[in-house]
Amino acid sequence: MKPELDSKSAHLLETELALWKPPAGPAVTDSLGMLRAIPLFRDLKDAELTKVSKLLHQREYAADEVVFREGQTGAGMYIIQQGAVDIVLRLADGSEQCVVSLKDRQFFGELALLESTPRTATCVVRKPSVLLGLFQPDLEQLLERNAQLGARVVWNLARMTGLRLRELSDLMRARAEATPPAKAPGAA
Repeated sequence: MKPELDSKSAHLLETELALWKPPAGPAVTDSLGMLRAIPLFRDLKDAELTKVSKLLHQREYAADEVVFREGQTGAGMYIIQQGAVDIVLRLADGSEQCVVSLKDRQFFGELALLESTPRTATCVVRKPSVLLGLFQPDLEQLLERNAQLGARVVWNLARMTGLRLRELSDLMRARAEATPPAKAPGAA
């Protein structure tokens, strides 16, 4: 039985869930189709997807293995080719809370392609999984070798980041409108 979340933790959970959406449509078995399901690569042609696929690093993970920990410097994004992971936050009281579970064709950690900042959550594998990693040096290599293709990927990343920020802003606005306004100090 999971403990009840305090209001701050519940707010964090709502925020994280708003930012993670599973891909629409049926499961795709071919690798180019799987990549096309990822918003960063959705509008790329088959030849371009093939170039991107050559930059990906495949790794198998066992259940309960940690992909990265909260606070570690991020170096890239991950695509779940097969399996499932949990994104877990460490709360102020030291406990951990799963904020979202991700599965086949979903991705996470994409902001680490743009900057090497500490991860804001821990990623734990739920069941044996195959993940594909795209790391900063891979994206830089793509930009150097094929500037047009690299720019399209970065442009898609910028669009996706903007979309997620708008969704977060909408969620925060809805939450603020649902919360009664605070009384000003000294008000009767």
